[in-house]
Amino acid sequence: MSAGSRSCGLPSGTAQYRFAISLVLAVAFGLRIYRLDAQSLWFDEGFALHLASQSFQQIVERNPVGWLPLHSFALHVWSGLVGQTPFAGRVFSVFFGVLVVALMYLLGRTLAAPETGVVAALIGTFSPFLVYYSQEARVYSLWLFLSLLSVYLLLRALRHPGHVGGWILYTLSTIAALHTHYFSIFLLPVGLVAVALEAVRRRHWKTLVVGAACQVAALAACVPLVGYVLSSSADRYGFWRSPLSPTQVVGDLWYHFTSGGNLTPAQALLGMGVLAIGAIVGLFVLRPRRHAALLALYFAIPVAGMLILSRWRELYVARYLAISAPAGYLLAAAGFGWLWSIIVRHRGVGRALALVVVLCLAGGIAPCWAQALDNYYFSSEYARDDFRSAALFIGDNERGGDVLVMSGGGISTALLPYYGGSLPWVDIPQFGEWLDEDQVVEELNSLLADRAGGRVWLVLSGNQITDPQNLILAHLWTYAQATEARSFAGRTGVRVLVFSPRYEGERFTFSPLVYESLETNFDKQVELVGFEIDGSQFHPGDDIHLALKWRALSEPKEDYHAFAHLLAEGSQAVAGHDKVPLNEYFRPTAWPVGEPLRDEYIISIPRDLPPGRYGLEVGLYSYPELERLPVLGDRGRDADRALLPPIFVVE
Repeated sequence: MSAGSRSCGLPSGTAQYRFAISLVLAVAFGLRIYRLDAQSLWFDEGFALHLASQSFQQIVERNPVGWLPLHSFALHVWSGLVGQTPFAGRVFSVFFGVLVVALMYLLGRTLAAPETGVVAALIGTFSPFLVYYSQEARVYSLWLFLSLLSVYLLLRALRHPGHVGGWILYTLSTIAALHTHYFSIFLLPVGLVAVALEAVRRRHWKTLVVGAACQVAALAACVPLVGYVLSSSADRYGFWRSPLSPTQVVGDLWYHFTSGGNLTPAQALLGMGVLAIGAIVGLFVLRPRRHAALLALYFAIPVAGMLILSRWRELYVARYLAISAPAGYLLAAAGFGWLWSIIVRHRGVGRALALVVVLCLAGGIAPCWAQALDNYYFSSEYARDDFRSAALFIGDNERGGDVLVMSGGGISTALLPYYGGSLPWVDIPQFGEWLDEDQVVEELNSLLADRAGGRVWLVLSGNQITDPQNLILAHLWTYAQATEARSFAGRTGVRVLVFSPRYEGERFTFSPLVYESLETNFDKQVELVGFEIDGSQFHPGDDIHLALKWRALSEPKEDYHAFAHLLAEGSQAVAGHDKVPLNEYFRPTAWPVGEPLRDEYIISIPRDLPPGRYGLEVGLYSYPELERLPVLGDRGRDADRALLPPIFVVE
């Protein structure tokens, strides 16, 4: 039996299939509405709801780098009908999440058999990946729906190539997907392959012309998006940087498609293997073969496209390739359906072996998904960033004269929906911006002007991207004393720190931080402009806080690592801190040429280190080769480090 056969022993007849898929969709809805408001909004959700609350013109004007406007338009209309609460925003995604499951049934039925459609819908129902994005007030649930709708309508148009209405619906759905997410562009080559395969099979070249014309029309309809594309491509800081190899990308993607990121990789390994086995079997048994090829390309083209684009700029995040998940699930459904058909249709040893295989596969994937969903619903370790608890903590403990500072690139949109206090606040930087020191000084001075005695509440989340130099914390640590710190659960994490500034009289003034000049040239690529050390005498067990100021003289050839070592006599390192300068999201190859950048190091002095005079050395080296960059200039070609003033360890 092939996966394209029309009976696998599941309920037969239209009424039975309708009952089966209705039951599956009811379960899908239940899993997606369950505990919908149990977790806090995280940053992206907060900003999505904030943007959708604006007028259509404001949405266009304020649409951030990396986003497209259709989701915001649709969410704006939805919010006008049902309200602008976090719960209502997530229900919008639930609605399309259930429709995604319905479309997986329709696609499975169209590509193979009704039974395959039911299995595909079951996989979509319980997929932790799809459940997660069906409960998030972001673009992905709508995007998956529009992408699947485009593929389904294309298949329908190819079955009836003479019906103009079918081609029009396909074109409109593709345009909608292209206006929802940038990577919908990968639908076009997938569609072109499908059209070409059908035209060759039928020797009907008009189908190829019409199909290609529909894709050209869809692309032409995206001309208004050119400005968004240019802004995103010109922005150096608008994307997460994920330095993964192609093999690691595929592995990480399959891990997320299997577990939704709600298990450790070790816990997800068995489920990943089971789902992969199902997809591989489906690839070989699905009939007709052009359908197997279409699903394989539907999965592979976006992944390959992402890898190609990442040679220009590292773009990979699993959710950006969500468009590939349904193809993998549909292939797995074809494979599982074929195995089930053997059980139903055969007798004897073949049936027994198939039953054993199916039970083993079910025993591998079911516990994996059950644990992943349990972690998602109930474990704080896998929860979204808990801005709600952070806001309640601030509201319960604030007092007159306090001020609120938020850092993470617009995180106020996630915190303020839960904040019932009345403190003056500032959110720096704004979404898509990158923080500089002048802005930090100006904003903090403006907020604290004439507020003697008040404390500063600092909320941090994602600030390693928008404030890679750690400028806000550096100024507060320099001019204020931390009196409390609290961390809240979440995948990125939310931190709240309370500072008591050192006031002089009735005013408080921040100033730019001061560095000692150094000017050390590392291989004509990077210059160490200056440094700052928080003292000269320390005790065993203390931490030395060191700030270095780098400047790229040209675009660095690679993402060098930096070292800061504490040296005993004979240049023996007794303590140190090695890391990627600034952080993983703003590594040397992303540095703007000519701009000084602050970089922080903490060197922990061993508790048993004898008192005495110790040196400090800093420098850069390639990784993993561990070859230090040479220092040029008066120090000589053979030098490979910069020496800072010594420190003294005292009893």
